[in-house]
Amino acid sequence: MEKTNTIRRIAKNAIMLAMLCIIGMFSIPLGDNIKVSLQLLMVFIIGLTVTTFYDGIIITGLYLLLGLFAPIYAGFSAGVTPTFGFVISFVVIAPLLYFLNKLPIKNQFVRMAIACVISLIVCYFIGSLFLALYLHLDIQKALLIAVVPYVPFDIAKIVIAVLVVSILNKRFN
Repeated sequence: MEKTNTIRRIAKNAIMLAMLCIIGMFSIPLGDNIKVSLQLLMVFIIGLTVTTFYDGIIITGLYLLLGLFAPIYAGFSAGVTPTFGFVISFVVIAPLLYFLNKLPIKNQFVRMAIACVISLIVCYFIGSLFLALYLHLDIQKALLIAVVPYVPFDIAKIVIAVLVVSILNKRFN
């Protein structure tokens, strides 16, 4: 039975990684260098559904490594770019989401939303810090460039992730 669970877990992780790679490539241009991707939405879903703490690290870590060589990042890009800090943050926030989703809050919607909001703040911090260092900007300028235009879209991603994970939990539990 344990072998079956391990195989199931590996298959689930592989599917999640494949979905992150596919969904992560696409971005919607909104003008003036603002592109919205669905990478973060997928990371929220991964972090809220992984079986173990390590699974989130493995999935997002492999995504980070693959993206250094293959064009799987937003806009079909690869390698280290000014926004690479956000990809680095995925490796931090996926396990963070796992732990925060274990908080003793009975309402699963509230618990998952809190987990996503805290993780989003961590993502913004790491991504903006990397952007500031990469482009030699002050942190305020980096936040204005990399966070402010995206807040409404990221809130929508949180709502979608919570709804999707709730549906998945009902179907598979």
